[in-house]
Amino acid sequence: MKRNTILIALAVLLIPAVLRGLWFYRGVAERPEIATPDFASFSAPQAPVHEGKENPEDIKKTGGVVLFDTIHGNQFMMSDAESLTGDIKQRGGQVELLIDPILLEYKLKYASAFVVISPTIPYTADETRILKNFVSRGGRLLVFTDATRNVLYFDYISGNPIVYGDVNAANSVLAPFDISINNDYLYNLEENEGNFRNVFFDDFAKNELTFGLKEVALYGTHSVESPSGLLLLRGTESNFSSANDANDPAQGGAALSKDGNVAAFGDFTFLASPYNNYTDNGSLIANLADFALSGRKIITLDNFPFMFKDGTVQVYLTSEVTKTAEMVAALGRLQASLKFVNIQVELADEFPKDGDAIIISSFAPVDEITPFINKFDVTFEEGSEFINAPGFGEIGIYGNGIILFDAGSKGNKFILLANSMEDTVYVLDTLSSGYLYGCLLQDNMAVCSVGYGSSSYETPTPDAAQDSTGEEATPQPEGTPVPQG
Repeated sequence: MKRNTILIALAVLLIPAVLRGLWFYRGVAERPEIATPDFASFSAPQAPVHEGKENPEDIKKTGGVVLFDTIHGNQFMMSDAESLTGDIKQRGGQVELLIDPILLEYKLKYASAFVVISPTIPYTADETRILKNFVSRGGRLLVFTDATRNVLYFDYISGNPIVYGDVNAANSVLAPFDISINNDYLYNLEENEGNFRNVFFDDFAKNELTFGLKEVALYGTHSVESPSGLLLLRGTESNFSSANDANDPAQGGAALSKDGNVAAFGDFTFLASPYNNYTDNGSLIANLADFALSGRKIITLDNFPFMFKDGTVQVYLTSEVTKTAEMVAALGRLQASLKFVNIQVELADEFPKDGDAIIISSFAPVDEITPFINKFDVTFEEGSEFINAPGFGEIGIYGNGIILFDAGSKGNKFILLANSMEDTVYVLDTLSSGYLYGCLLQDNMAVCSVGYGSSSYETPTPDAAQDSTGEEATPQPEGTPVPQG
């Protein structure tokens, strides 16, 4: 009885569930196939790969030194520019790094080009002056920036992050050459190299830097402009600036200064692998290497001592100059400074007509140096206290010295002139130092302050030993010249 009761209870519970299941059963569900994109058929746009390679036998070995800046918070590693440095070395050039700001002026004396990549520390007024003088002598300056390189700082008060790019620092060195880089990036939504910020350029100005180019690609480039210079890379009308979402025909990917010695690019990613192999980027980099080493350098006083051609310089003292102990010591200092740059000093017994030479003389007329005096239009009369020189006017002979530099096909010659042996020693030491800080320069002539500027410091003569009253005058001490340079 008890068992039947349990079965009846189970039936009451299960039969409704079974009936409900049979009522709502619609068979086995079949899941339809979900359509998905054909990913295998997709491919990202690729820039054409530059297949052409330079024939090493066709590369001209020009030589030279290219100096890379590393002291202005530069946001790059040398591997980022390995294609450029490789092309420079193929042309017989050397690559050096500037790691100390004190050495900037010294190294630019012999460098062919100075390369700046993505700086974040602005250039000082003195550094700008040095680079401007370097460019005026025919040196080449290349400046590269990148819209994707930034430095993150934090405000000390609010703690808010502040992003600094490389535009301000780059413009501090480009301003004297009428080139500016804008704080933006160029983009193209219609035609690009896989990304809207990878912009193509196919319109080029006629210049050695664009020779042989049909199309180049820059990756995250600022826009560059130069009102008086030349816009090197122009894009299509669909290349827009992020600053105003518009196309400006006066802006492009690179520009060249009016004198042709300064080039600025809004991007440097194209210098690194694999981007150097896309489009004609490889040809552009080869042109940059030629540009860096092919400047027509003008040899001036500022290049001392890196203008001597044969590794040997002759030193000749005219008959007015004797080898006193002070002069011998000064010649030794000159020899040591030139030996430091692998230049040997030879003392000449006769006036050197050919070859590099340093000629030491006085303001007194000497037949051997008269041709140089006439060439520089320097005039003076025996017994006069003044000398006339173009660009300087009248120059007092007391406490001043003159350095003349004559660059010729048969050798470069320096002519040093002063009034006394003491002044002559100081002029020679000024030249040996390599820095004419105490001198006024005009072209290839320098007037250097080397001592006192009045004849009253000379020892009184016996005739002047009495004053106007007839009494013996108090002797005045002889002035000791003090070097100023």
